Amino acid sequence: MKEKIVYMTDMNLKTGFGIVAHNVCNGLAEAGYEVFYIGWGFKADSGFRRGNYTLLPIGNGPFGEDVLAMYLQQLKAEVLVVQADTRMIQYVPNVLKQIPNKPTWILYPVIDGCVWDYENQRTKWPSNWTATIKQADKVVAMTDYGKNILKANGVESTRIYHGVDTSLYRPVSEEVRAQIKINTGIGKDTFIFGGIFKNMQRKNPEKYLQAFKILLESKHLSKEERNKLVLLLHTNPQPMGGGEFDLVQQAIDYGLELGKNVIFSNMQLPPENMPLIFQVMNAYIHLGGMQGFCIPLIEAMSTGLPIIAVDSCTHSEILGDSALISETPTYDGKHRVTFGSYNGVECDIPNPWDIAQKMENLYKEKSLREELGMKASQRAVKVFDWSIIKKEWVDLVKSLIIDETKIPAEWAKLYAETKM
Repeated sequence: MKEKIVYMTDMNLKTGFGIVAHNVCNGLAEAGYEVFYIGWGFKADSGFRRGNYTLLPIGNGPFGEDVLAMYLQQLKAEVLVVQADTRMIQYVPNVLKQIPNKPTWILYPVIDGCVWDYENQRTKWPSNWTATIKQADKVVAMTDYGKNILKANGVESTRIYHGVDTSLYRPVSEEVRAQIKINTGIGKDTFIFGGIFKNMQRKNPEKYLQAFKILLESKHLSKEERNKLVLLLHTNPQPMGGGEFDLVQQAIDYGLELGKNVIFSNMQLPPENMPLIFQVMNAYIHLGGMQGFCIPLIEAMSTGLPIIAVDSCTHSEILGDSALISETPTYDGKHRVTFGSYNGVECDIPNPWDIAQKMENLYKEKSLREELGMKASQRAVKVFDWSIIKKEWVDLVKSLIIDETKIPAEWAKLYAETKM
């Protein structure tokens, strides 16, 4: 009989949670486990096969509150994996206490910033979330950054990165890039700085526009060079589209011309077409100040793009030496300028003037773009390819599930009876 695993998170394959879970579940199923996926946002009368696993619908609760116990009791799963912001799943420990022969609970929490502390250690985490995390049987951190914060708050964890399909997100030649620009209605001689993010405060969306405005005003650029520059932002740019900021109006107020200086692309692209967004870019910018990981960052790396990122949370760890890192402003050379977000977690603020200078450097120096792009692509293949990440998940689950071939026969019989 195959061991059963229940994975729970967002079902949308256009979100980071959904992309990661889909690949992890397929990897576990390929290793011989029977995998079920409780998909937040999936409303249906019954489940269906997606990839190598079974996608299960949720009930009335947005995060599976009213169906988790039922599924665990019906399936008698050995392992439950929950990937989420901790605030979403604080009900899970109480559910597990009520279930006979409860599964081993693996929690894959988001650690995407830090709580302000007087000592400026930047390792505190909200105590109410930490209390929930400590009740998991096994905790998996998305980065070493997260692992270190968890440890500072009394939680041991195993680090497993998110992954990227390096065969799908791959570098293209300048000739192919030019043709993609033509096909999408963008001039082939343009130089495109791109960014992909959800339009929300902690992603610092307005800083992209500010940095680009500063770049266009540079005295070191000719009028001809300025006319070639384009900022392409793949996001919902207005509140009516689900965003928090009216980036269209902000761009206009900054004196940026829509359709010429700034382009907002369609957020509803199917996953298989997403590589084209990266392949049309000449350079990638990431300015989020609270990132638990950041899937678009490794997708840009895998595509071989030179990258500019702010020195916040996980960025330096993920990028290594394959990008230009911009230091965040401080009050006194030590304490960073931040703003408080949900539950006291702090968000770093980028320096748009420094970002603009690094954009100019990339634009002017082709050799620098080529060097960083090659390093990024190589690092993506070596560190973040899904073949590597899937194996780490399989090895982890194997270590947590009892191997009936290596225990006394009478114990194995008792163990088998508990699963019937």
